[in-house]
Amino acid sequence: MAARQTCGDCGRRFYFYLSKKLGCCIECFDGTPVDPSSYFAPSAPAAHRLAA
Repeated sequence: MAARQTCGDCGRRFYFYLSKKLGCCIECFDGTPVDPSSYFAPSAPAAHRLAA
């Protein structure tokens, strides 16, 4: 279910499911700011996790 909570554009994971119709969070869609308490705070920048 994490995939339905994660924005495909900015990568933030929200506490609620995102609209399949939009395909992203409302901030990425039209610029409306989202409440910082509505998503998980990123712990570190995304890095690849491929096995060497």
